[in-house]
Amino acid sequence: MQLHRSLAVAVGTWSLLGAALPSAGRADPDLTVVNLNVLHGVNCGVGLCRVSDRIDLLFQWIEDAGCPDVVTLQEVSTFANSVLDAINARYPSACGGQYTQVFLPNWVIDEEMILTRYPALDSALLLLHGPSFQRHVLHARVDHPKGPIDVFTTHLASSSDNADGACAAPCPAECVSAGAATNRQCQAVQLANWVALRHTTPTPAIVTGDMNAQPGSFEYNHFALTRGYTDTYLAAGMPECNPATGVGCTSGREDSNLSELESPVSNEVARIDFTFLVPPPPASNYNLTIEGPGDLDGDGTTTRIFADAPNPFAPSCGPLPDAICWPSDHEGSELDLELPEPSQATGLAIGLAVILRLRRRRLAVRALGQ
Repeated sequence: MQLHRSLAVAVGTWSLLGAALPSAGRADPDLTVVNLNVLHGVNCGVGLCRVSDRIDLLFQWIEDAGCPDVVTLQEVSTFANSVLDAINARYPSACGGQYTQVFLPNWVIDEEMILTRYPALDSALLLLHGPSFQRHVLHARVDHPKGPIDVFTTHLASSSDNADGACAAPCPAECVSAGAATNRQCQAVQLANWVALRHTTPTPAIVTGDMNAQPGSFEYNHFALTRGYTDTYLAAGMPECNPATGVGCTSGREDSNLSELESPVSNEVARIDFTFLVPPPPASNYNLTIEGPGDLDGDGTTTRIFADAPNPFAPSCGPLPDAICWPSDHEGSELDLELPEPSQATGLAIGLAVILRLRRRRLAVRALGQ
């Protein structure tokens, strides 16, 4: 893939912050992932909508989810007393000090971060096309016990940077050729092209983030249909977003004040935050299982909406002095993916079977690859 000259790729060693190294891993070596846009809180003014309380709650949710192998975050702000400071005060002791941090900051307000229980073998940052501030994609290759796993996370454009405006001139050729008409559509194409360029392992890859686009949009369809990514939440048999109840939704909560962050009501109305499974190359010998509801393997993680209930760790939540109700204006995504040992056979081209393990039965739903 040729990158347009308006883009830049920063490749560097991963950032290792904190003294503790990841553990040797769980007895159940699935790939487990949680993803959340953590809300930078800039529009809230002083206190960033109780940022310290919100990040404390985030790590309670992470520990409740079984300390997943990988945690991907968006809207990590880096100025003094911001999200980054709150994370750095909390993550070194979370989950027994198992996490290390992959972080390649480019802009002070909206950065991506990856926390991983296993060493990162490589990391890189792709700057995306846009008319104003620079959106980007963070990549880390994680040294998982079942093989190296590529993890990509991003936060695509919103109305604040003219996401739905015509692709800013000069619109990159890769976007024009893919039929992308808007700035965010172009960013989705660039993300997928970069994944194709950097995903060179025989294992699957994971793409997460706040895509600011719902199922059925050009962006979603480019991932799920054109590129063959699996929307792991739907693949696990979970319900599509119901705006009337907030079930299955990840976005919509007020983000400029505390009114809805301190309310136990969901107030979420759209699903725009995703964890996509990218199939390995066709010659891979991996058969994958996405665990559905019920946490049948007992590792604490399942495939579902992450942080989807008002603070369950406190007797009550609301305005101070009560605990905060939600860690963010978003809810996130959670994935439990079984990675069995790859076959010892070589040169065998097989498809990738995505088998969903539900509470009462196993249901084969989709074949990818070939």
